[in-house]
Amino acid sequence: MSSVSRSKVRRCALSYVYSLLSQGGEGVDETLFWSIAQEKEMERCHTDHAKAVLHACRASEDSIRLLEERAEAALSSMQGDLTTLTLREEMERCFKQHSAFESARRALLYSLSDKRRETTEQLCLCTEDVLRLARVVQRMTEDLIPLFDDYPAYRRQTQPLAAVLRRRCRFLSGCAELANPAALEGNSAYAGLVRQMRDIQEMRPAVVHLVQGVREHMPVFEKKIAELLQNYSVERLDVVDKAILYVSLYELLVEKLDTPIVVSEATALAHEFSGSRSARFVHGIIAAAAQQKG
Repeated sequence: MSSVSRSKVRRCALSYVYSLLSQGGEGVDETLFWSIAQEKEMERCHTDHAKAVLHACRASEDSIRLLEERAEAALSSMQGDLTTLTLREEMERCFKQHSAFESARRALLYSLSDKRRETTEQLCLCTEDVLRLARVVQRMTEDLIPLFDDYPAYRRQTQPLAAVLRRRCRFLSGCAELANPAALEGNSAYAGLVRQMRDIQEMRPAVVHLVQGVREHMPVFEKKIAELLQNYSVERLDVVDKAILYVSLYELLVEKLDTPIVVSEATALAHEFSGSRSARFVHGIIAAAAQQKG
């Protein structure tokens, strides 16, 4: 069963039915509809994802400076010792990736705070860069730390450096987890993000199911509305009002949801999208249909 809010599903289904009726029953451009329908949800999800990634990094300027200082001290102590050439090369490769990761993190931070950003494309690209580099840096760092044991003469310089690198590895591991939403299930720290991602995945099938049901019963609903109208024809109804009535009648007569909830939601939607006059009209039709249902 879908965990998506019924209110969100109802509103999205209403938008779909409205689009369908506006085009005279012709098919809706699915790609365009869903890109618009879920635009805000996707933007909010991408923003929260980026914030979660930055939180997982939580690399302060002090910790970065400490890493640079200890790395520089260790490398300086090994200069001129040819036996440490392999280790120095590995350290330099690793720290180069650390620098790339920090640049990507700062770019993500800037993109997140950029109020002029009109789309989430840049934000997504920056987030992907951080996640990709987090995995690379984590792997390279984990491979580097054991090499320090092969050079006991430099333990005084490498042990403090290894301590900083292990701490960063823990942060990087948490950051890398965010690249795989499935790995976040059960993690209370990211419960909100998991719920958002799940809602986006489950929204479309839930809405499609509701819309299909409404479309199948449209002839029946049109007949029911015609019976309840007084001195008015179904053809003259406002498209928004008609869409609200179709969705609400399906919930009331087919899904058999609680009558007060259906009446209240239908009235609220009509008031929001059509005004108080339409709200009274929709309330009257749905209430009358509920009364006939018994």
